[in-house]
Amino acid sequence: MKNQNYINITPARIGARDAKVVEVWENYLKRHEVRLPKENTAKRVWLSILLIVYEDYDQGWIHKDDVAELTLAILPNLNRDQQVRHLKRDGWNVESAGTSGRHRFYDPYRPSPEWDNDRLRAAAVASGDFDKLKRAFAYRCATCGAKEGEPDVRYGSQDVVALQQGHRDPAKRGTVDNILPQCQFCNRAYKDDFVFNEKGRVTAVATVGPVQRASASVRRLIYDFLHGELHGRRRRNT
Repeated sequence: MKNQNYINITPARIGARDAKVVEVWENYLKRHEVRLPKENTAKRVWLSILLIVYEDYDQGWIHKDDVAELTLAILPNLNRDQQVRHLKRDGWNVESAGTSGRHRFYDPYRPSPEWDNDRLRAAAVASGDFDKLKRAFAYRCATCGAKEGEPDVRYGSQDVVALQQGHRDPAKRGTVDNILPQCQFCNRAYKDDFVFNEKGRVTAVATVGPVQRASASVRRLIYDFLHGELHGRRRRNT
């Protein structure tokens, strides 16, 4: 075990803390639709371990290898490679220390901020209310993070940021779930050339515009790639 202090975290101690996990979820997290893992699952054991570390070891960090070792003492048939960070996908406010493999509860009594923001965004999209969507993004551009109403000096000017209705996919312009708040600078710069994910990050090219504006060497790379793709497809179809 990497941290010898944690050898005192026994299976019995982990099992006893499970009741506190359920209590915290019932009183603080259920209303946020945070998901409580089923009993006798790895995720449920992880939560008990993290809560012990948070409450009994001064909100400290625990390495994923130590979590795995403690979990395997209860559920011996599991794989040692246990991805504790995935608890965030269920809404738990778990923090990871970069690539060090260490994890902790940032705050067990509140849902992950990303979880709450995702719920707000989904509700705003469903309602088609752009003001609610801007609030769900904390009044920031989904792509660059510039805040509405403040000067954006990155572009060499004092122009105040105004959020506009950008489109995740220009080909689906009319759909309600296709809207993103983007500052006037990003909305103008990206035009209709790109496809974005729900968090405003580019995931694909939507038009030939970026290819036309690319350098000759990049266009050649693209040509070689597409030629190989099409050539391979023709060979598969023959």
